[in-house]
Amino acid sequence: MQQAETQKQKKQKSIFDHVWDFFASVKVAIVIIIALALTAILGTIYPQENAIPSPNPQFYYFDTYGKTGDLYYRLGLSDMYNSWWFLTLVLMLAISLIICSIERIVPLYKSLKNQPVARKVIAIRSDRLYASKAVAAEADLDLLAEQLKKKRYKLRREEGALLAEKGRLPRFGAYIIHIGLLIIIAGVFVRLIPGAYYSDMVWLKAGERKYVDEVGFGLQNNGFELEFYDKAQTRVKKYETDVAVYVGDEVKAKEHLIVNEPLKFNHTLIFQNSYDPNPMFKRGKVELTDKKTGKSYGTFEIDFNDPHQTYQAGEYTLTMINYYPDIKVDPDKGGVFTNSRDPYNPGLQLSISKPGMAPQTQWMMPLAPFVEEMLGQDYQFKLQLVEVELFNMTGLRLQKDLGIPVVYAGCAVVLWGLVLCFYFQHRRIWARLEDGVLHIGANTSKNWIGMGKEFNKATAPLGIEPVAAKPKLKSKAKAPQQAAPQQESPQQEETTQSDASQGKEGTEQ
Repeated sequence: MQQAETQKQKKQKSIFDHVWDFFASVKVAIVIIIALALTAILGTIYPQENAIPSPNPQFYYFDTYGKTGDLYYRLGLSDMYNSWWFLTLVLMLAISLIICSIERIVPLYKSLKNQPVARKVIAIRSDRLYASKAVAAEADLDLLAEQLKKKRYKLRREEGALLAEKGRLPRFGAYIIHIGLLIIIAGVFVRLIPGAYYSDMVWLKAGERKYVDEVGFGLQNNGFELEFYDKAQTRVKKYETDVAVYVGDEVKAKEHLIVNEPLKFNHTLIFQNSYDPNPMFKRGKVELTDKKTGKSYGTFEIDFNDPHQTYQAGEYTLTMINYYPDIKVDPDKGGVFTNSRDPYNPGLQLSISKPGMAPQTQWMMPLAPFVEEMLGQDYQFKLQLVEVELFNMTGLRLQKDLGIPVVYAGCAVVLWGLVLCFYFQHRRIWARLEDGVLHIGANTSKNWIGMGKEFNKATAPLGIEPVAAKPKLKSKAKAPQQAAPQQESPQQEETTQSDASQGKEGTEQ
């Protein structure tokens, strides 16, 4: 019959009740926390996208870490903290914290607010700290109240009874931690507000200016310095950038950026984060010579970012037919093509002519001097770089996160809650005058040694000998076995335990 009623009650639960019960479970909260911890661990296997030195993450992970890196990127672990599934887990944790707190904080608040002043003597005697004074009167109760007031207890009095209490707030320390965690989670979700969060790399060539609409300003590279410890250029000593911040065409700030010393502008931090290790061609002086005689016909200068259509070397005119800033030769992809718009590996196809001579076409690839052999050609002229100016792109990180102050505020609240939990105690002392005997009992959430000292100092003026706290019962399961020889009826035992626990409502944590 009872089972049938239980099943009927279960059927009467709404979807909201089931959802509420689900998130009110501590086990569910622990599972969510473990899931968050595991996913966070996965997110640290390789660097996140906002920390890699490349504007192309889809290529970076495969090129750097191979197939596992490619799988890492495809699973979304490379940008885990912004992924929908990670944010869903965080949201579930927030819901669990809210419901768990409501489920427990409301009963606790009511029990503390409605705790009785005139506690039963049997309950007072069951306290771990208990003392009594025979042949007592109301004046003794007044004297005890005076002593407790000096120790900053808040007092409540009824006829022949007293309740002294202090440090109630630490009982809510765990829930203050919950509030702090919720504030931190709110700080995480601030990122979802348009304009509140931006994190990306900006790659700038020398003299280049780029506008970033998401932060409302532009950056210009006014000079990039790269130094190495060794001549082989294997160990980087430093890399620094002279950067200017533009709003429109107006310079708003200038800074010589070095690593770990960012420039802050418009709530955005600008970091010197990285550089492109592959240098690019900026300018070069090319000499035109005859291969057989070795005679030089002069030089001309090329700007690899903006090459001219024609050049002059002595009596010869060189006309640009094709220019590939980052040339690649692959017959499977159509022969010759450019891998990017940046002059990492320039390739020029020139037509060389002079009056009275038929034009001759030939290729020039500074990083592939064997191009002639590769193409199976026997050119008459030789095009050789005699001077070259290279440069590296600087990588600047822009970091804007308006949720950080919220997260810091949440951390402060969590810290406050931890201090309340670990360094403060909820202390209560009950006293009741009954049949000429003054019964005094005390309870605390922790630090029984300190509670005992305070208790004995308060009761000493009454002529009561110091007492020590009784040992704590190991487990409630043993209590019925100890009570068994008294052969009390179940109803009597229940009444006795209820009286003994009166006013304790979970004080020992």
